[in-house]
Order: sequence, then structure tokens, then C-alpha cells
Amino acid sequence: MKRIALAASAALLLLGTAQAQQSTMPPMSARNLYGELGYTFLKVDAFGTSTRPDALRGIIGYDFHPFFAVEGMGAWGVRDNTKNLAINGVPTNVTGSMDYMFGIWLKPKYDINQQAEVFGRIGWNHSKFKATSTGFLDRTETRDDLAWGVGANYRFTPQWYAGIDWMRYSNQSNTHADGLTLTVGYHW
Repeated sequence: MKRIALAASAALLLLGTAQAQQSTMPPMSARNLYGELGYTFLKVDAFGTSTRPDALRGIIGYDFHPFFAVEGMGAWGVRDNTKNLAINGVPTNVTGSMDYMFGIWLKPKYDINQQAEVFGRIGWNHSKFKATSTGFLDRTETRDDLAWGVGANYRFTPQWYAGIDWMRYSNQSNTHADGLTLTVGYHW
């Protein structure tokens, strides 16, 4: 019995040593605090039209567990979107913009290998969108809503990674806001 226990311990030790030699980077979740900066391509369906403004998004997150993180987000509009429409039969230009968003999210995640992870997000989001048109429309919507999304990150060094994600920021009956974001991130 002692020989079997000794042999099993030696085998586990050898497996651990072989695994340590094979691995060149710690898993994505080995560093707890991280930050991301991303460019978001939004699609906002509101005010009876659809516009595509862009935003700059920042995230600060903390990994509480290898499979779970909490994130705080802030985003600011950087490019408005203008489109030609007819309102009551009169042609006009409608400009859609996103002033700001902020939120807090829970992030379940899974490391596919030493460098890649997939994740989901769910949480609360606050956003402010505008639509303006000379003489016809000057509307602002401020929303608090459930937000959710999915994404993936790929790490190039132990600290730096790049990612892509899709989020539904607002899902009210008269306002939908989705965004595809390209990010660069850093683990401390």
C-alpha cells in the first residue's frame, strides 16, 4: 500500500513538472486587476430610426476567481452618425449620438488555453442617447437597463491582451443599443 501511494505521488510530481516546463505563460486569470480600452461600434434603434454612433469604452476589472470577475465600465461618444430621412414627407438629416454610458457587470469566463479565454457579461448599464434634426426632432433618452454580452480575449504577453466583444447595452421597448467593441487590455 505504501509503494502504491509513493508511486502515485511520484507520478503526480512528474506530471506537474512536465506541465510546468510545457507552459510558458500563466493563465489569463493569474493576475487579478486589469484594465481595458476599446473602440465601440454602436447600433442604436430609438426615436423611430436607427443610427450608428461610435464610442470609446474603458473597463476596470478584478478577477475574484479563475472563472469570475467584476467590472466597472465607462464610455463616451466620439463620433455621431447622420442619416437622411423623411419626416412627415419632408427630407431632413437626423443625427444620432451617444453622450455617455456607465455600468457594473459580472463576468463569468473560461480559459480555453494558456493564452485565450471566452467570457460572458451581465449587469446594470446607464446610458444617454440623443437624436436631433433641425426643426423636427430634438430628443434625449436616458436609460437604466440590464446589459449582457459575450466575447473573447487573446493574450500576447503575460500582461497584454487584445479582445472583441458584443454587448446589448439597452433593451427597452422603444430603445435598443448594441455594440461591437475591439479592445486592448493590461493585467497588473
